[in-house]
Amino acid sequence: MKQYLVIGSGLIGRLLSWRLTQAGHQVDILSSDDKQGTDSAGHVAAAMIAPATEAVSAEAKVNEIGLQSLQLWPQWLAELPEQVFYRDQGTLVVAHAGDKAEMARYQRRADHVLTKHSYQTLDRQQLAEQEQDLADNFENAMLFENEACLDNRQLYKSLTKILDKACNWQQCAAIEQITESVLEQLCQQHFSKSADGYDQVIDCRGNGAKADIADLRSVRGEVIRVHAPEVSFKHCIRLMHPRYPFYLAPRPNNEYVLGATVVESDDRSPVSVRSGLELMSALYSLHKGFGEARILEMASHCRPGLTNNMPTIKRKTWGFQLNGFYRHGYLFGPAIINDFLNILDNNTQPVMFGEYYDI
Repeated sequence: MKQYLVIGSGLIGRLLSWRLTQAGHQVDILSSDDKQGTDSAGHVAAAMIAPATEAVSAEAKVNEIGLQSLQLWPQWLAELPEQVFYRDQGTLVVAHAGDKAEMARYQRRADHVLTKHSYQTLDRQQLAEQEQDLADNFENAMLFENEACLDNRQLYKSLTKILDKACNWQQCAAIEQITESVLEQLCQQHFSKSADGYDQVIDCRGNGAKADIADLRSVRGEVIRVHAPEVSFKHCIRLMHPRYPFYLAPRPNNEYVLGATVVESDDRSPVSVRSGLELMSALYSLHKGFGEARILEMASHCRPGLTNNMPTIKRKTWGFQLNGFYRHGYLFGPAIINDFLNILDNNTQPVMFGEYYDI
């Protein structure tokens, strides 16, 4: 059994701490957030595991990493004591008549980045077989079957219960910068032990690590959560738009999370009027039943991104940094954490995504 200190309790910090405890290790958690994770980007997110549709606007490696996570998520969720909503029906990509050019560009890009078997093109009848209500408004669609989403709030609650019992979890003031002396002070103050007592210290602060990672930036995202009893979509849905595609992720009990915005900003203020109008307009255009939906939440947060929008593992004199998950925390998390666990265990297996690591 080894002893680890995980700094940060967002999605990556939680998942890593959980997997370490599952492996029989002792884990201490230090975080400026509360145990519910309410100040975490992962708490706000749509929690889509969408390897192919995300790779279309990025690079093929996004699909490769995401497919690894797609295999791991059902296995990991099955280990939780409580069931977490997980929907693996795939993603439907649609476009209104005025945005057919965007759809054509998206399909060309998909053909360039992905293999030819990554999606199916559906006519109206085939679309109706997948989602009858979408066929009323759209003539065709692209179906990406190997995609999923989960209920991030259920996941956070379940992990909170596990980690609160399994770990020594302490809340602290925001940590501006980590050095050996700062780390020693924090360990003495919150755990009454020296930093040397840990086999490794792992920093998962996300945006909180800006002072330590020169090229780390914030990317603002905004979402709306609604309850729509008249709508019963099974798939995740992406709606083409000239500025950015909207995405809709189902939740239990006819709830949905709609998002789209990707703004290069560290602004954590509430959702803007413009974004709110665009999101709700897109929602209503998918299904008239959303007109009577009830808005449960409008939220914004900032995701941590690096220059290449890919995650990184960096070795420091005091431990490791895991960061740069951008808008792909749920898509990349399990795959990168699995890789990192192999690194910690000095496993002889090859590191799958080592080109993004500085170890």
